[in-house]
Amino acid sequence: MKALGFVSAFVLCSGTAAWAVDLGVEKIATQITARSASRNVQKIEDVHQRMQSAINCLVGPKGEGFSAAAPNPCAASGNGLIPDTDDAGKKQEYQTAVEKLKTGLATNDRGAAMQIALEAADLIVSINDQ
Repeated sequence: MKALGFVSAFVLCSGTAAWAVDLGVEKIATQITARSASRNVQKIEDVHQRMQSAINCLVGPKGEGFSAAAPNPCAASGNGLIPDTDDAGKKQEYQTAVEKLKTGLATNDRGAAMQIALEAADLIVSINDQ
């Protein structure tokens, strides 16, 4: 529940990825994903960029779905959350979050994309809490 509150605080924030310093990759991915749904993000392109940054953090630079066109705030934290996770079950669940984010990238409806981002953030939080 504490992690969910942590994510909720970032849903309303805006800014750069500088806040990612010294946080676990899981929290970084969660925050980026949640911040995709921030009410301060007005353009669908910005929502999409944040979703892609979360995907980048999850899959890493060698992973399927990585895009160098979007920032990778987890670049200094390893090879990506999925490649660096030892638990096969968690890997699959993180991949489910990636697939959910990809559906958000495919929509041009800002409200729908924001809802998808929140659902993906909740999923990442639930995986982290296991």
